[in-house]
Amino acid sequence: MFKKHLINGLILLPFIWLSTGMLILRNGDKTMVAMVIISLITTLIVYGATTLKHNLSTNKLLWLLFIICGYFLFSYVYHGLSSREIRAFIAATLLVAIFPSSLLTQKLIIWLTVISALISFCVTYYCMIYMHWSRDTWPINAIPYGTLIASISVIALSLSLTLTNNKEKTVTFLAFILSSYGLIITESRGVWLGFIFALAVILIVFMTTKKIKITWRSIMLAFVVIIGVSVISKPLIYQRLSQTQQEYNDIKSGNMNTSIGLRLQMWQSAPMIIEHHELLGQGDQYIQVLDKLFHQGRISQVLYTYQPAHFHNQFIDYIVKKGIIGLILLLCLFILPLRLLKSASPLQRYITISLVSLFAVASLTDVPFNHGQTIFMYLFWLGCFTTTSNNEHVNHD
Repeated sequence: MFKKHLINGLILLPFIWLSTGMLILRNGDKTMVAMVIISLITTLIVYGATTLKHNLSTNKLLWLLFIICGYFLFSYVYHGLSSREIRAFIAATLLVAIFPSSLLTQKLIIWLTVISALISFCVTYYCMIYMHWSRDTWPINAIPYGTLIASISVIALSLSLTLTNNKEKTVTFLAFILSSYGLIITESRGVWLGFIFALAVILIVFMTTKKIKITWRSIMLAFVVIIGVSVISKPLIYQRLSQTQQEYNDIKSGNMNTSIGLRLQMWQSAPMIIEHHELLGQGDQYIQVLDKLFHQGRISQVLYTYQPAHFHNQFIDYIVKKGIIGLILLLCLFILPLRLLKSASPLQRYITISLVSLFAVASLTDVPFNHGQTIFMYLFWLGCFTTTSNNEHVNHD
């Protein structure tokens, strides 16, 4: 029995690390590569090529990931690309290709979600409330960290809505509340927007699913909890909204040197940067193009000095660096998981819809597919859990 648990633990290391160390360490995504390698070797020793053959024949998302990795490698050789991004996509693709999804039992998912909710809340509370650190001094950039917490939160809510055991429903709902408050602490406005949109989508699906009965008791309980969290979080939300209002007023008066103003300048510069390179994009050479545009007087001194590492919009960032082909592949990453929901279980359906909604809207103001941590969160769950057969996740307790 001990040997079996040890083997399963080694195979599950990537998911365990995703729910623990990834939420604490600055370079947790680099360590994840080692976790994936350990998982792959253990899986090959125990299962041989069985799981690989099975996943290749049943998981359509896996083939999309192969195409993406191939194109990214081509782009890296052709005009440069982030090695961190490529490393995360390749590692995630290898895991999706060989991972035995039957190990992701319902009980394990509950444990992973509750633990990750507790850890993420403690980290955000420690950084922002206890230590009063500015967001740029956190162990992980506050925006992708907010995306991680929002992902944990919608997974917790998905569990709470689909579980039948009242104790488990309560625990996962508390995990949802705890992680939601952690998300508020991050003060990540774009992620807030994506999170609210994801919750709205979940609510619509919940209310239109005939198999689920909505009681006044559950509605009132949810209402009281949400109001309570809102009251506790009012100072943080009010402060961030006030800052947003001030930035909006600055932009109206012609001052584009604010956080939002800089984003608008980046987005406006994109058509000029990709001129004559629409299909494949500019890769890492976009910095040289910015330099040229500045000396032509086509972009501002502030944008030129800022030298953006990315464009604070995943769709624009992909089309600038990877061209129209890259944008199409990104859209496929959002669309394909939704098209594979025909035979999905309720839990798989909720997690897929909520994660796709969250990442798609968050991509309007950030680049979740440029950060290793958020790449792993999205691809692990959608690749290893939601795109597999229902009966692979039967609880074996």
